[in-house]
Amino acid sequence: MKIAVLHARQPLTTDLREVFPEAECVVVSAGEPAVREDAGGEPPQVIRADRGDWAAALAEVRPDEVVTNDEYALADCAGLRDGLGLAARLPAYPLNYLDKVTMKRELAAAGITVPRFVAFEPVVARVDAEVLSRVGLPVVVKPRQEANSRGVRVLHTVAELRDWLAAHEGEAGWEAEEFVLGVGHHVNSVVRTRHVEPVQVGRYLGPLLDLPIGSMSVRYDSLHELNEHVVAALGYAEMVVHTELIVRDGVPVVVEVAGRAPGGDVARMAMRHAGINLEAAHLRLQAGLPIDSPHRTDLDAAWVWRRPGELPPVTSPHEVYRRSTIDSVVLWNADPAELERDAVLLSRPSGGVS
Repeated sequence: MKIAVLHARQPLTTDLREVFPEAECVVVSAGEPAVREDAGGEPPQVIRADRGDWAAALAEVRPDEVVTNDEYALADCAGLRDGLGLAARLPAYPLNYLDKVTMKRELAAAGITVPRFVAFEPVVARVDAEVLSRVGLPVVVKPRQEANSRGVRVLHTVAELRDWLAAHEGEAGWEAEEFVLGVGHHVNSVVRTRHVEPVQVGRYLGPLLDLPIGSMSVRYDSLHELNEHVVAALGYAEMVVHTELIVRDGVPVVVEVAGRAPGGDVARMAMRHAGINLEAAHLRLQAGLPIDSPHRTDLDAAWVWRRPGELPPVTSPHEVYRRSTIDSVVLWNADPAELERDAVLLSRPSGGVS
């Protein structure tokens, strides 16, 4: 069996030989790096090809399956699978999981709370009065189709808003949305056709726009039920779903949803907490291969990305994955209070890691 893994921008974080022990894998990549430097194992075979040349590259490779965990390659993957006559295991309407405006419209129509927003259609115009009346300040401006907080800014004043609108006037693909004040969470689920299996809920340890960042598992089971409604609104597939939300005064506000395994080290956190690596699960589901079912272990888990440097003393078992610009620490513990103390300690900027 031969599997082609598409890569445009978001690198793989797992060893493909461990993900697909029964198959030969090749990565068809339009960018660098195709694999994150802490993925481990031997680097996979990589074929460099621009996205417009992926069909030709696949014709040379002749794979049995084509998969991706790259948000920037999701629509390409769905189209190429269709062209090769492969089963349609990706979302039928990829834009529901890619375009943040389309996503919020579909969720709102299903009765799911989302931030107030203004879609700049067809392009950004100097409509500060509309943004202020419909969204207010502070306001979050972001690309409609990006990932990992790329291009996201929080504007706090009318002057900042007007400057931003002037700088981006005439550009397509932007939106402005309400700054939701509350506690950030993520919810991860495995989706098999029309069945949504809960994996974990994580609470973010702080803002996501600068280091250190991270999250820890929490027992907030009602958010799993919410994620079932989210998937029903946006569309089923064979995949992992990662939902970002903010709990404001006890009410979850869904900010973004990705039809892929999450970034950061949420996948490694899930391995400790639920016995499943989310990226591996997502790739195998697309290939029509079996995966283990997620289950609660007796451990809670957390991850923290910090700037390289000496770690403060923690008592929870942990692993450190070192990259050139980031130290990633994955922790686990049967005592959630002890885990939280350590995770909070690691997520505080201090001597040399601010």
